[in-house]
Amino acid sequence: MTFFNIFYTISFTIQMDNSESKEEIYKQYKGQHATLDRRIKMLLKKPYLTDDEEREIKDLKKKKLYCKDLMESLAGSMQRKEKH
Repeated sequence: MTFFNIFYTISFTIQMDNSESKEEIYKQYKGQHATLDRRIKMLLKKPYLTDDEEREIKDLKKKKLYCKDLMESLAGSMQRKEKH
């Protein structure tokens, strides 16, 4: 497991604290999504990827999609709240 795998595994978990608003949580996931995207782009710039790097890209893409899904869910929740 590479340093980046460990870093992203640890940093990917964003705790939902009762004091945090949905907007703050959304911003955290948006930042995490951007970080994952930058790492993917950095890896894809390499002329050759090792097997570990290819697996890392797959994992990062899954985490990035999960972040996007959570962001969409939060955005929908915030919009419904505004309508009421």
